[in-house]
Amino acid sequence: MEHASWPILLLFALFAAFVLAMISRARRGVPIFLRRIAGLEVIDDAIGRATEQDRPIMFNPGLDDLGVQLFCSMAVMGYIVRKAARLSMPVYVPISKPLSYAIAEEYWKDAYAAVHREGTFAVEDCIRYLSGDQNAFGMSTAGWIKRDRVGANFLFGGYGFEAMIIAEAGQQAGAIQVACTHSFFQVPFFVVACDYTVFGEEFYAAGAYFSRDPVLTGSLAGQDLCKLVILLIILAGIVSVTVFQADWLSLLLTW
Repeated sequence: MEHASWPILLLFALFAAFVLAMISRARRGVPIFLRRIAGLEVIDDAIGRATEQDRPIMFNPGLDDLGVQLFCSMAVMGYIVRKAARLSMPVYVPISKPLSYAIAEEYWKDAYAAVHREGTFAVEDCIRYLSGDQNAFGMSTAGWIKRDRVGANFLFGGYGFEAMIIAEAGQQAGAIQVACTHSFFQVPFFVVACDYTVFGEEFYAAGAYFSRDPVLTGSLAGQDLCKLVILLIILAGIVSVTVFQADWLSLLLTW
């Protein structure tokens, strides 16, 4: 925001108003449409398949430390754990960051408590801090997958080269795998090794997609309105230059 011109400040105020208005609308109970995302819709089927085979479920939040990405992953983990808890199935969570452990533990406990299944599984058996080193984390997670014959493997978060190690282990174990990442560099590897891959902005939408929390859902809808305004501004700039040979839009935004 340093050296921002007044039109830019006006745009930021407009965008903030969009987000706040949509959050207020969601809190009033007005339904907000979220389009279907195939890679997320299959999560229930993956949990059901693992249950039929009597094989455990794994949720991997990757290498994300405390931040927005981690909380997006935890929102999805909460949904998966609740679904699994109703079927009395364990959900294993490998952790690579010390700060992530406490957050994952609370989400995990709250999910089982929400369906009155607290105490069904021991936390220390299901949530384990493995290592902060990528090599050690990848190999120990792969060993856990093969040793316990995981039936459904969910990879939600940011990853490095260890993504291929973990995904290959899940494939060799015969697990159905759903990957969702905000890192575009890892998308090709997940596409090759996993059954379903979700990436980009759909990663940030996943939390709202499952939780239907008014703040998350309203923020998502408000940001879409902001993107629409930006698109209209770009189109207006293109028309002004190509048709009227006047770059008045750039002058206005930098005024």
